[in-house]
Amino acid sequence: MILVNDPALLQTLYSSLTDRQGFHGFLEQLTEAANGCAAQLVVIRKQPLRIDHLWHHGLSDEFLGWYLDNNMIAQDVVSNHAIHQPPGFFQSALALLPESNVDEDYDKWENDQDMLDSAWFVVHSTQSHCHVLTIQRTVSQGPYLAEELKALDRLVPFIRQAVQMYRQLSEQRLAASSLSAVIDVLPDATFILDDQALILHSNRAARSLVKKETCLKISDQRLSFGEKDVQDSFLRSSIQVVRSSHLADADYRTDLLILQRETRRPLLLAIRPIESSELLAGGALVTVYDPEQRALPSADLIAGYFNLSPMEAQLCADLVAGLSLKEVAALRHRSESTLRTYLKQVFAKTGYHRQGELVSGILSALLH
Repeated sequence: MILVNDPALLQTLYSSLTDRQGFHGFLEQLTEAANGCAAQLVVIRKQPLRIDHLWHHGLSDEFLGWYLDNNMIAQDVVSNHAIHQPPGFFQSALALLPESNVDEDYDKWENDQDMLDSAWFVVHSTQSHCHVLTIQRTVSQGPYLAEELKALDRLVPFIRQAVQMYRQLSEQRLAASSLSAVIDVLPDATFILDDQALILHSNRAARSLVKKETCLKISDQRLSFGEKDVQDSFLRSSIQVVRSSHLADADYRTDLLILQRETRRPLLLAIRPIESSELLAGGALVTVYDPEQRALPSADLIAGYFNLSPMEAQLCADLVAGLSLKEVAALRHRSESTLRTYLKQVFAKTGYHRQGELVSGILSALLH
């Protein structure tokens, strides 16, 4: 009698998502619950046929070495059948034997191991790969009966969900790791946020900045700001930017916040989307520029890059320096209405639509 309704079995299955050994512990419990002798969860590459990854229980290192060194997957009845099948439910391998064409080495291995039957199913399948779970039995344990396969089928939705979650988590960790390697060499303080605005990674410059500045800190894996209006603005911006990371044609592509510091020039916080892909489920890249550490783009540089007039470029340079329109008006002895006219002209020439987007775009284009 197969016992697959034990809550501990499902608990171990979902614990595999965070267990450093992956699904090995679950396969051990599954083998016992199914009255088997060994079990494997295999990631098979379809062309050329090979094993890309394997979790297992009940297989010796000697056997695995022989199996891999001799490319026995080419003779494996279940694997050769499974790569052509969509995801399904548990089946007995005995039904495949009449159509099999194995050589003497594979047949000798089965006899030496006293193998009789396998319960198997395709967990996940793409054009290039498939995940297959197999539970073997010896002659003394007997073949899998129809009611036993039906009992195992109750586990299929949970196994399929856990494997899918494992793949997504692994891909996100890979993406975060790849992005982390990139941002670690950037000179400016940089944070990677996931699609819930949680901090996945921060580079050395970011960690140093958080230690010495009071206007910015990290609380519960989130960016936190000393001023409530800045916190509220960041919440709105992060929601919009992260949302745009899932939409290729989104209007809200980037934003910028000004972090004021007493007696010192403000910090500039740019937030940009990390587009959703097979590697990462969207998110945001946050860069904090410190004008006391790096020279900001000059009016001449901005004018040349964006083809702006001197007055338009000067306005952009003042905005990049963290000044408000009111402060620019007082500094340049011009009315705010005149500056707003210049700003509309800048939007028309650059393709940006908002002030924060404009400043963030300038910094992204001209600071390297």
